[in-house]
Amino acid sequence: MKEQKILVAYFTQKGKEDSTNCARLAAQTEKLLKDKGITPDMFAIVPVETYPSDPEEFKAVTKLEKERRVRPEIVGKYSGMKHITGVILIAPNWWDSLPQAVLTWLDDYDFADTKVVPVISTTDDAKNVHEELRHFLQNWVLPGVDVKDTDTDNATEQLEKAISQLIG
Repeated sequence: MKEQKILVAYFTQKGKEDSTNCARLAAQTEKLLKDKGITPDMFAIVPVETYPSDPEEFKAVTKLEKERRVRPEIVGKYSGMKHITGVILIAPNWWDSLPQAVLTWLDDYDFADTKVVPVISTTDDAKNVHEELRHFLQNWVLPGVDVKDTDTDNATEQLEKAISQLIG
């Protein structure tokens, strides 16, 4: 049996690597894991292209990406996946879906024998996002948790629940 090795992979936009809800949730997750004696690998899923800062343009671009099933190029690759036994995947709910760049990242790896726990940052229910991920990765996805965008800075309880799905 492989030694337990956890990856915290999180989506963030180019130019906002440390300021998004997902980046803040990833930092909290890393701290909670370290408090349990586990030093996770961290990987930011960052699209190469910068999204528009104007909210209406942003909505139009991201909606079009989803409708056309675009797979945006992402910055870098994570090289240690063969050693990973569990992934905490932190992503926002865009259009009742994952950002297309997250799907680009998922396309790049074989998740056989790697459990994935989604942590979805959302303004609403993320049920469809969880279903999409389960369809995409099939039986490797655990239930995961949702974190309301307004609760990002106080998400310890939800993050502990996500972590416990991987390490008990």
